[in-house]
Amino acid sequence: MLKTRYGTDWLKVNFIGIEATKKSLRDIANYFGNQELIDQVEAVIAEEEARYAEDYAYYRSKLSGKTAGLYVGGSRSHHYQLLLKDFGVSTVLAGYEFAHRDDYEGREVIPSIKLDADGKNIETITVQPDPSQFRTYLTPEGAQRLKEAHPEIELNDYKGMIVDMEAGALIDDDMNQYETEELMRLVKPDIFFTGIKDKYVVQKGGTLCRQLHSYDYSGPYSCFQGAANFARDLAASLYTPVWGMIRVPWKSRPAILAHTVVGGED
Repeated sequence: MLKTRYGTDWLKVNFIGIEATKKSLRDIANYFGNQELIDQVEAVIAEEEARYAEDYAYYRSKLSGKTAGLYVGGSRSHHYQLLLKDFGVSTVLAGYEFAHRDDYEGREVIPSIKLDADGKNIETITVQPDPSQFRTYLTPEGAQRLKEAHPEIELNDYKGMIVDMEAGALIDDDMNQYETEELMRLVKPDIFFTGIKDKYVVQKGGTLCRQLHSYDYSGPYSCFQGAANFARDLAASLYTPVWGMIRVPWKSRPAILAHTVVGGED
């Protein structure tokens, strides 16, 4: 809508993850094409990576080869996959609670989406250019030059979550608790990330779970220092697997006791 009405370009950026943060900073700087800004970005990246290099290497040695599942709202199920990948953790299951097809498949599917009964509850908004406010930072020719010089920049586009997922990984949209339990049993991730409503059923099933809404009172997890914080918390959780040690009481002792009554007496 901003692009159509005002001519304002947009970039899908992500500051969750080491490589994702670097890409987002570089995309922003390269969009404006200001060499001083580009140099400042590279200086910040070099400084931050050097500062946390030892932490990154240590936690990669602890986390590499582990598997994870994610079920959260917003863009978290996509963004946190990239942060997990930075430390060698592969995502075997991911899904959203409030997503649309383009969140999974990218914006190229939008023209093919047909209105359904639920969609008709949402007003369709038509936006036209505003002649008095319409202005662009890049001319069409400038946008083409940017695309040729930096094909990695997805200007006014989003490819969706699926493109960053490994072959064989599962996607489940709007999971209920029964589906969550079954997928934990089938996929068996080392750790599952979700929200406050869903984490307890996962934990009681013996799978380590951390929520990504309030970071379980830790964090923050964004940018370079956040990546180190995240890896520290994840390693601490994985190497203290208390939920897998807990046994529900009805598996070790009967939950219902009965006795026989004979002749009116116990």
